[in-house]
Amino acid sequence: MNTTDTPKHQAFTLPGVSHIGSYAAADAVANHNALIVDIREDDELDIIKFDSTEVIHLPMSVIADRYGELPKDRPLIVACNNGVRSVKAVNLLNYQGYSNASNLDGGIIQWNRDGLPLILRQDLIDDAEHCGGHNQSGGCGGCGCGC
Repeated sequence: MNTTDTPKHQAFTLPGVSHIGSYAAADAVANHNALIVDIREDDELDIIKFDSTEVIHLPMSVIADRYGELPKDRPLIVACNNGVRSVKAVNLLNYQGYSNASNLDGGIIQWNRDGLPLILRQDLIDDAEHCGGHNQSGGCGGCGCGC
């Protein structure tokens, strides 16, 4: 995988944590060369999630107890909303012998900005369509239309 020591889309990092951009991550996942580990909590997944079968959901709140469920023989791309929690999770995995774990630079927010496949909760899509499509983040964005 094409990783770097310095993220481009987030300020937070820790020494020894590698980062991967969303396009490289999407390519690796599409070719079954990596697995996304989504560490966001259940309520976050209810809003938006990766549109891939190559995703394991292991929330940050339980990763310290359940990291052993992750494969060590496959590259892991750890993701959260913006890359901060996932850097911490990659750091934990590195200390537990997972030399194949990388942070998704900028998290699912950057993945979304780059137009990569996501599943968005239907009522948020309906709200965005109600607003003429100008509210791309879903929900009321202060557009003045009363959504």
